[in-house]
Amino acid sequence: MGHIYLETEQFYIRQWSINDIEELHEIMSDSQVYTYASSMPWTIEHTANYIKFMLDKNFKTLELFHGACVLKSNNTIIGLTGLNPYLLKKHELEWKFGVSFWGNGYATEIGKAIIKEAFKSTDIELIYGMVNPQNKASMRVMEKIGMILEVVRICFIKVKENKALKMQ
Repeated sequence: MGHIYLETEQFYIRQWSINDIEELHEIMSDSQVYTYASSMPWTIEHTANYIKFMLDKNFKTLELFHGACVLKSNNTIIGLTGLNPYLLKKHELEWKFGVSFWGNGYATEIGKAIIKEAFKSTDIELIYGMVNPQNKASMRVMEKIGMILEVVRICFIKVKENKALKMQ
């Protein structure tokens, strides 16, 4: 199964496998996934290169990772998630899920788990997310996981320092 970054009630967030290319491509090639994004749907070559890059990096901690979100009930990949360290000790949380998995609370469950575990097991001081202001569903998810809207113009959302974060 590869390295597991974390586990929630419904998911394993695990390291990619070369066998995941087709399943991830099916998700990432859907133009609906990019409705509010500036990037384009992925080709099979881009998907393979992404997975190979992630495997070459062999990330093992939550300080920097991109992993497969695997639904435990049927071992299906629903998308990807990760933490990107664009700023020192201030990481961006991101995820992209297949359209058929939207609206089920999965992003909320996964987002809460990543935030809680990252603050517990790393020296990350702040976790933020970026969202297109037209993407109301993602903005709601970010609010549900404890993020606070900071700048509307660029829609920069963050979680306050670990001490201020109250997770159940």
